[in-house]
Amino acid sequence: MDKKLRILMQNENLTASKLAEILEIKPAAVSHILSGRNKPSFELICKIVNRFPQINPYWLLGDAEEMLNQNAKIQTSENNSEMGRNLFNLEAKNEAVPEVPKISDNIISAPSSRSDIEKIIIVYNNQTFEELRPKKS
Repeated sequence: MDKKLRILMQNENLTASKLAEILEIKPAAVSHILSGRNKPSFELICKIVNRFPQINPYWLLGDAEEMLNQNAKIQTSENNSEMGRNLFNLEAKNEAVPEVPKISDNIISAPSSRSDIEKIIIVYNNQTFEELRPKKS
């Protein structure tokens, strides 16, 4: 587990003290795990999984080869290729974030050849979200 914790820290560009701060634990706890002195508790593993949702828990706990979840890999590649203006960059720079109008739950879908859309998720500034699913014919 100490090796995987080091890989996680390297991937996220974190020091041991910054990781401890993020996980809300004492820096000594991270140091003891990294040195092999202690094994991480179940509570700590849960904190890691919750604070780093892009990390594949099967990689962290087991023998999975892929460190990142599939969705995280897609999102990371999109973020790396598109460092332009988006909602989250606007918010981080304290720029005005455009208002998103409320969409009703009664969506009438237009005929489309795209039948592979499962759902659309709209995320609002106040951390709430709305899920929209196409009507089944």
